[in-house]
Amino acid sequence: MQHIIQGTLTTADAKQHIPHTFNLPPGATRLDIAFDYEPKAVETAPYTHLLCFTLFDPQAARGTRHNNRDQSLTITDTFATPGYIPGPLPSGEWQIVIDTHRILPGDPIAYTFTINVGFEPQPAHVLPQPSAPNGRGRGWYRGDLHGHTLHSDGSWDVPNLVAAAQRVGLDFATLTDHNTVSGLAQMHNLANESVLTMGGMELTTYYGHALALGVREWIDWRVRANERDMNAIAREVEARGGLFVIAHPKSQGDPVCTGCDWRYTETMPGVARCVEIWNKGAWYEQNEQALALWYAWLNAGYRMVATAGTDIHGQIPEGIRVGFNNVFADALQERAILDAVRRGHLYLSSGPRLELTARNSAGDEAMMGDAIDDSGVEITCTWKDIDAPPQLRLIADGSVYDTLAIDAPGTQVWSIPPSQYHWIVAEIRDETNELRAVTNPVFLTPKA
Repeated sequence: MQHIIQGTLTTADAKQHIPHTFNLPPGATRLDIAFDYEPKAVETAPYTHLLCFTLFDPQAARGTRHNNRDQSLTITDTFATPGYIPGPLPSGEWQIVIDTHRILPGDPIAYTFTINVGFEPQPAHVLPQPSAPNGRGRGWYRGDLHGHTLHSDGSWDVPNLVAAAQRVGLDFATLTDHNTVSGLAQMHNLANESVLTMGGMELTTYYGHALALGVREWIDWRVRANERDMNAIAREVEARGGLFVIAHPKSQGDPVCTGCDWRYTETMPGVARCVEIWNKGAWYEQNEQALALWYAWLNAGYRMVATAGTDIHGQIPEGIRVGFNNVFADALQERAILDAVRRGHLYLSSGPRLELTARNSAGDEAMMGDAIDDSGVEITCTWKDIDAPPQLRLIADGSVYDTLAIDAPGTQVWSIPPSQYHWIVAEIRDETNELRAVTNPVFLTPKA
């Protein structure tokens, strides 16, 4: 049984969701969909069109594949092309939605969906079995909160992602493919005693990307005028027990990276309380801009948490100093890690260890992410694992409070007078001013 759906797209259809429906009869065991369109690119442009499609059965979303390499899929009871969810094929009305992330000026795009439905018995597929859970308790854990595989636009599969985390000694790794959760079952089953595997999805919208960490079900990422804004999506992520993180807010946007820069005025930061300031592993100009944005939000009174994410799509080239999250959690478990991140109990680093604590005149103590009564505070900064003669900077309300040259492990204590500052962080920078580590803030609050 076959269905053919055809149509055309122009620049007027950019940043839209174009729906099509087809009916599946009872008894279907296999669904094959081929998506083809011409032209794939505009001769005078350095970028191609970026058209993806999301598939819905009569009850639920069945996934998407956010890439330009292969837009065909197969789904059976036990198998699905990466990006899509296997399972029974219920009869009724199915929907294909074309997500027009990028349409370049030029000739109209002619597209065709060729849908083939099979009814023959399908071979079984061996499903991965869960590995031994990790049993480590309270302590510091280093890991990544942002990664991709061929379930979206990555160049490697889920086992490669986990193996790469193990090679660099991470305690946890996170799969966040674009607009799909299809790889999470395999990711979960690859956990072992040396690395915790975590999951979520990257909400890859037309005007900004965000991480929905800790979720296992598909989140509808589509922002619709007068119906569903980004604050509503963030609230849904949190209501499902997830952690919403604004991703790479100062990344280069269209047409280089469609929707990668954050443009949601209602979520600047709106209800969001976490922002990824260290993206793509290395420290670069857009990360510096994200750091400045975070400091501005802190000065505006938002208790924002800063995170790092490699945004890894394949093997990281040699020689890049990668920034990871160093989290103080109650256990090496996904919920404990995300709870600690939500509380700001972490620093970001490409090597050095850097901790910031506070103690006031009443004897109260606070760590990064915590608030403390501002009755005169001693700020203590401890560092080690220094591989170059860098500079330590104490930042108070976004300005440099003090600067130290450091070349060995050490500790420094500052006495901060009452009622002068609202938040304190520490940075380590190298001789080129590249950030090597930054803490989350200790917040100073007026004494009650």
